Amino acid sequence: MESEPFLATQTRPQLQPILEVEEDPDVSPTHMKKSNSGLGGLHRCRTAPAMAVMRDLKPKTPQIPKPQSDDANFIIRQAIFLLFIYLSLGVLIYSFNKDNFSGIETHPVVDALYFCIVTMCTIGFGDITPLTPATKVFACVFVLVGFAFFHILLSGVVNYVLDLQENMILTGIKMNSKRQQGFSAGDCIVDVEKGRMRIRLKVGLALGVVVLSIGIGTLVLYFVEDLDWIDSFYLSVMSVTTVGYGDRAFKTLPGRLFAVVWLLFSTLMVARAFLYLVEARIDKRHRSIAKWVLSRDITVQDLLAADVNNNGFISKSEYVIYKLKEMGKIGEKDILLICDHFSKLDRNNSGKITLPDL
Repeated sequence: MESEPFLATQTRPQLQPILEVEEDPDVSPTHMKKSNSGLGGLHRCRTAPAMAVMRDLKPKTPQIPKPQSDDANFIIRQAIFLLFIYLSLGVLIYSFNKDNFSGIETHPVVDALYFCIVTMCTIGFGDITPLTPATKVFACVFVLVGFAFFHILLSGVVNYVLDLQENMILTGIKMNSKRQQGFSAGDCIVDVEKGRMRIRLKVGLALGVVVLSIGIGTLVLYFVEDLDWIDSFYLSVMSVTTVGYGDRAFKTLPGRLFAVVWLLFSTLMVARAFLYLVEARIDKRHRSIAKWVLSRDITVQDLLAADVNNNGFISKSEYVIYKLKEMGKIGEKDILLICDHFSKLDRNNSGKITLPDL
């Protein structure tokens, strides 16, 4: 006890209620004396945790709450509200300056909305273009704001919808797996270890959405815009990929009404599909690197590099950190940040964090 000053000062007052014996008429003074003399030989085990220290410790600073992602409903409401404001402003400015734009006219409001959507999606068919310096400045500001809005806020909404759909699929598969024993079709869909859909399936679903978007656009263009199958397919692909050469465009009122909705969602879905392809490529590379790291034999150079404490051997923690660095999961900067935070908690430089340090 004398070698542990903290425990010596804290344990004795807490043991005092235990050493005090209530007065009982049935117990003789001689027996009480023997009992008290016997308790005097009690000693605390060195491996036992510190007693009654935690109630005396109060947080010195309030805990910083963990950063939470924005509420999904709030994101959707915010996206719809900002989209409404953005498109309303564009339609209003276009309507008061429609004579300063060139192109085929169908309906003022529909043409204005169609121009705003085509500009925001950065397609640029060229069928409606500004003529005066004022409208050109408006188009420049509108496309810059729309580009940022389109790729940041609306992409977040699409990600939320796709993640929600994935969670629903995962929940349904887990419920079915509990009912059925053995192999099921869900094993090909879900990566049980990672708790998510397999990346190849996600790529397949994303490519399916691309094909569906192009197919719907081709059919509508063929029947509404009076184009042949080749030109319909050509304009559909040029639209969803935001290329927009300008040799073909939507010219009829029903066609532009369809384009207002179709272009807004199809371009987002196609962009998300290509992101899944990139994610699949990166995931494949990470898996191959992890397999190589875990399969190769450790060398003398590895031992010297992993031996941070320079004690001639590698501990389990050192081995884990070294392998994570080889896999690219963590970097030297991350480790230094964690070590710096540990040093701030370890005020006595004892190499460990105890209750008094908290």
